[in-house]
Amino acid sequence: MDSEIKQRLESALRPVEKPPTIEEVLEHVSTRGVLRGSVDCVFPGWMLYVEYATQEIIKTFRLSEDERRQLLDFRDTLKRLLLEAWMQTKEKLTTLYKAVAEGTYRMEGNRLYAPDGVWMYVRGDSTPHIPIHGITAKTRFPDLLKLPRERLELLQLGWRASDEGRHKRQPYMATTQPWQVFAWTAARYGVLRVRIVSANLTREGVSVEVVITAKSWRQRWSKDEAIDLVRNHFERGERAPLLTMWLGDGKTRRGKVLHGKYEVRISAKEPRRLGLGVSAYEALVATGREAFTKLREAAGAYGELLDLLKAHKWIYIKLATDDGFRAAAKQNKKSITVEGVVMYLRLVSGRGGSLLAEHYTRNLGKAFAVADKLKAAGFRPNVVKSGPNYVVYIATADLLRLAERDGEIRRP
Repeated sequence: MDSEIKQRLESALRPVEKPPTIEEVLEHVSTRGVLRGSVDCVFPGWMLYVEYATQEIIKTFRLSEDERRQLLDFRDTLKRLLLEAWMQTKEKLTTLYKAVAEGTYRMEGNRLYAPDGVWMYVRGDSTPHIPIHGITAKTRFPDLLKLPRERLELLQLGWRASDEGRHKRQPYMATTQPWQVFAWTAARYGVLRVRIVSANLTREGVSVEVVITAKSWRQRWSKDEAIDLVRNHFERGERAPLLTMWLGDGKTRRGKVLHGKYEVRISAKEPRRLGLGVSAYEALVATGREAFTKLREAAGAYGELLDLLKAHKWIYIKLATDDGFRAAAKQNKKSITVEGVVMYLRLVSGRGGSLLAEHYTRNLGKAFAVADKLKAAGFRPNVVKSGPNYVVYIATADLLRLAERDGEIRRP
């Protein structure tokens, strides 16, 4: 356990020479949903995304002065909380790493303690995480969608059937995905309690968990009731609840949809309540391209929000329904050599998207060695986990600079 925890702490504390760019953040959001990496990259990345999403919402939706003020207060509150959580998390990471590296920690049940009392959860196969204390505030989020109450409740129903929880009769969302913060609050607008509750220690670094409670709403459904209602609406031809349930618990298999296999699969504790149980915790609800077309059509104005948020699950729906979008994503990979490292080009987010150069390895140490080599050459590499592989990639801005150098790019 010592070496595993130490390695995760090292990944979380890896130095960052330059702050992330919004292009890099959107690449993560649009392909994986979650931001993971160094603590000095993830928290600034979240803050960049919050600013980006706020400005895009202002440009896309017609807001009154009061609604604009609410949105900007939401932005400022969330960014302030993220900054405070960043400082607290980095301090705790540093303390815990020193204790593990020097062997001065102690275990009490599922907690690993540093000598000064700072602790983290370590529970079996669960992802270790560091609790973040006292980072909370109230704010408001405006009604962006302006939907009739009955249409809005259909979106709320799907969220309740998947990721949404209940605390003291009020709905809440716990998420590590920046886009989900905005997508969910748009359906549960009004007074909110926002908390930054933990930093999860993945093999790629930290991810941040945000919990938002909708103080203006009461939870109408139990989890089982919501799932049954989603199924009932689906059987009657109403897809809006299934859309938001998909945004919460939908299973994305990019390779399959790119090759014409269209399946709406959703994680569920009791799959047969929702559709055909294809595994112990997965339901096959619908098949065929038309199934995704109907999900996209059901979004209406919500789709505009999901578009600007670059939500990875919404992009999956677009891959299934937009031939041009899918064709761009299916383009043949081409390889280049960068500082002696063979890397493969990949376009993400389809038309108007971003180009990445990626290097694959199954060895984390080799991935970091490649990243260090690229960093020494002036690039800003990222290391992420993808299935059994570790992927080292550089983003569009670095590739453009690289293309300007004679002799720097050559075919292997």
